[in-house]
Amino acid sequence: MAPPRIAFVTIGQSPREDVVPEVLALAGAAPAEVEAREYGVLDGLDAAAIAAGAPRPREPVLYTRLADGGRTRLGAGFLARRLEPLLHRLDGEGFDLIVLLSTSLFQPYRLRTPFVHAQQVVDAWVAALVMGEARLGVLHSIAQQHRGFSHGMLIQDARAVMREDDLTDLDEAVDRLAAANLILMHSVGYTEAMAAQMALRTGKPVVTARRIVAGAVRLQLVSLAARALPPVPEEASPHALLERLPGQTEQLTPREREVLAGVLDGAGNKEIGRRLGISYRTVEIHRGRVMAKLNASSPAELLRRLVIARGR
Repeated sequence: MAPPRIAFVTIGQSPREDVVPEVLALAGAAPAEVEAREYGVLDGLDAAAIAAGAPRPREPVLYTRLADGGRTRLGAGFLARRLEPLLHRLDGEGFDLIVLLSTSLFQPYRLRTPFVHAQQVVDAWVAALVMGEARLGVLHSIAQQHRGFSHGMLIQDARAVMREDDLTDLDEAVDRLAAANLILMHSVGYTEAMAAQMALRTGKPVVTARRIVAGAVRLQLVSLAARALPPVPEEASPHALLERLPGQTEQLTPREREVLAGVLDGAGNKEIGRRLGISYRTVEIHRGRVMAKLNASSPAELLRRLVIARGR
């Protein structure tokens, strides 16, 4: 089976050897397990063309890296005009996943290919937190990115700026974030090493945007792997699947075998209990014993054994 093909898109120039390898490592993907391609919005442009993308007055500003290691500020409108056609071109090139490695881009994109939009996954991660009266400290690479940044009812009176390529701003950032309960390093350019320094200096929990993006990539890779598994024949009943399952199934009691058949059929504990006329708590007990006897951590592991056995 061919490894999944992933297109990583940045708003600067590619390759981003300072970002993509760490994102893949955080996603739990070894280099040999994926085919990663990188694309930059500024690829192929000379210095004059890049300079033409400088932000206009009152235009949202983004900060990105060039191939020579330098940094530049660009207007959001210029980037949007170049980013959309690039994404749609990649959408037709047979990739299994497209990852946009930039926050502070709020425009949604509709693609046929599974798509990880860095700003959207960061928004979703923050929105899922139960913050109460907690204060979220947000660290940006440039001050202009503070504009319009909001996550609903969260209190955000702790914000700071620290350049991705210069830690001389660390002391000031630590002081500004002293009131925060949780610190979000909002730019994908911030590394895990920078987060470790920030956590050490502030004594606060710190999360990077690239770690959040990596989590979304990991979920997509799991989904791709599941879709690649050979399908179980529709005519195979749960009891027939049970007989094909490698392991110590002969150790199971008749009731445990009935419960396991329900599990392989995809039923929940309450549904299995209704089928067998027992309580769902009794189902939980039998299910736990089944997993212990078969030395399995989850039904998914049992299904993987079944797929492997079918392939032999």
